[in-house]
Amino acid sequence: MKINIKTLLFFIVLLSALYQDFPLVNVFGEIARSPIVLFTIPMLIYIIMHQKLVLSKYTRYFIYYIFYLIIMSLLFIPIVYYVNDSFVVIKENVILKAVKLFVYPVSILIFYQFVYILFTSGKNSFDYFFNALFTLQALLAVYLFIEVIFLKKETIFASFLHSDNLKYYRVRLLTREESWIGTVLTFFIFIPVFLVNYLEKSKKTKQRIYILSTFIFLYYTFFSESKGYLLLIIISVLPMTLQYMYNHAKLKKVLLVGAPVFILFIIFVVMILQKNIDEQLNSSITFGTRLTSYLASLKVFITHPFGVGWSGFIYYYPEAIRDIINTSWVSTLNLQEIKGYLITTKALSTKTDFFDNLIFGGFGFILFFYNFFIKRYIFFSKFRDTNFFFIKTPLLFFILAGLIYVTFYIKYEVWFLMAFLDVLQTQITNTTSKKNENTYSC
Repeated sequence: MKINIKTLLFFIVLLSALYQDFPLVNVFGEIARSPIVLFTIPMLIYIIMHQKLVLSKYTRYFIYYIFYLIIMSLLFIPIVYYVNDSFVVIKENVILKAVKLFVYPVSILIFYQFVYILFTSGKNSFDYFFNALFTLQALLAVYLFIEVIFLKKETIFASFLHSDNLKYYRVRLLTREESWIGTVLTFFIFIPVFLVNYLEKSKKTKQRIYILSTFIFLYYTFFSESKGYLLLIIISVLPMTLQYMYNHAKLKKVLLVGAPVFILFIIFVVMILQKNIDEQLNSSITFGTRLTSYLASLKVFITHPFGVGWSGFIYYYPEAIRDIINTSWVSTLNLQEIKGYLITTKALSTKTDFFDNLIFGGFGFILFFYNFFIKRYIFFSKFRDTNFFFIKTPLLFFILAGLIYVTFYIKYEVWFLMAFLDVLQTQITNTTSKKNENTYSC
């Protein structure tokens, strides 16, 4: 069987994007938790050597935001020195820390532009992407099935693929922890279904995709212990799914007949979520960390509405944490983990992409967030074609995940989806424009 080079390239890029516990992290730090870092320079060379460099409006939004953060970071270096009387905060040089944090968005930008060019170069890119996605979806389903079997056993499944050899008793696939795989699986559940219909593949291929996507969704949801994933399933995926089925002529009958089953499924998911939340509230470590992080981020935003850049982050964020944990009602929570942020900058974060960037960029980030994420959702929500449900659902899931419980620093499947939607939106806009021109000429 002859393998197309572009299909193979899509496969490698996708596999690297979902692999988020690369052992090289033990040598080079958090940036190397994804193997994408190894391809950054080759990707940049490919972009530079490309005959015609085309920057979409979304790419430009990204570039503008990075420049904004650079300016704010340079501005706050002397400010931090003035208020702290030193460039060193919690044993970390603010200039060095700013450079380290700068690497993440630059790597993401290079990856984003590379994927964008990969889609826009040549013909049939969506077909090559679908072939790679289909293959990887099948492999992911097999991996998920085997991993669940090993969950309760003492044997460690595929430990050589992870950065440590410790037994992990929850599903995590190729990521560091379970909370990271919600966006990965959502991508591999919904995007294949969209493409198989958008590209009008054969009936047999459609059936295979439907079976794989359904299996991954139900199988993982049944064994999931991720509170963030289950919460987003309840507040976004399930309501959108029910609406989709209600608006679909054939599926409406299935919805009406199978209503008791759907109700039982929703109750089941709610029960799992409630159980996980109760367990967390009993220990309250995660709850205390999350709540304090969000409040500290909001405090920095209120006092510095335009952000403090990367350089100001390691000074103002811990200072805000100190103020928050000293309040009477927060001090009653388990703050063991969050207090660790006051003595080391390792893993210093609000643990959500939105609140981290709210500290970095303030109103500048809010403007970027709206233009880069929200406007896309608005665009794809305009279409009555029910197939766009399989675009809107993962997009909404990603937006809410970044708002509630995950960061996007090495979540390259998020940026892959954004680049894909960038190309898809351009393709749809051009097709619509041509139709309007033909109608007008007639």
